[in-house]
Amino acid sequence: MNHLDYVVFDFETANGSRTSPCSIGLVKYIDGQKDSELYQLINPEEDFYPSNIRVHGIYPEDVWDAPNWLEAYPSIISFIGDLPVAAHFATFDVNVFRATTEKYGLPLPENSYFCSCVLSQKILPLRSHKLNLVADYFGISFEHHHALEDAEVAADIVRELANIQRADSIAALVDSIGYQFGQINGSNFVKQKKTRSR
Repeated sequence: MNHLDYVVFDFETANGSRTSPCSIGLVKYIDGQKDSELYQLINPEEDFYPSNIRVHGIYPEDVWDAPNWLEAYPSIISFIGDLPVAAHFATFDVNVFRATTEKYGLPLPENSYFCSCVLSQKILPLRSHKLNLVADYFGISFEHHHALEDAEVAADIVRELANIQRADSIAALVDSIGYQFGQINGSNFVKQKKTRSR
């Protein structure tokens, strides 16, 4: 991780369950520049709540012919590769990733992850660090609650925050706020443990 190489992802869900993704958007950055993107509708094989539909506009009929997570998983894992991944408010998206992967009995990847929302909280002087408000701060316009657009904006935000911190790698950016990477298959994104000086 010697460069600004990372993948940002975002889920929309069919209901309040963490096992109900109905779409995922992923954006890959290499050397601080956008490299590629992936958008996939997903059949969650669960009921849709009207409240969720109002947020993202995805209806059950939109995903009838879409792959379920078991079928979509290989292409998603291939896209991510071994890069660190991020999401804006990663607690939600990482838990969706974990819960849905476990639902289908699939192995969790070993990728490290970090949170663009936490980064912005530590770096930017804003009262709220919701995705749309951080985007406004950087003059980025987008269609909120579309998984690919949300991922793309969060990826842009990561790059902007790295520029502010003068971080030439994701590891340096995470370290600059005193945090340590989480692991998709294990630990969470938390503050670094302080070591006692002798």
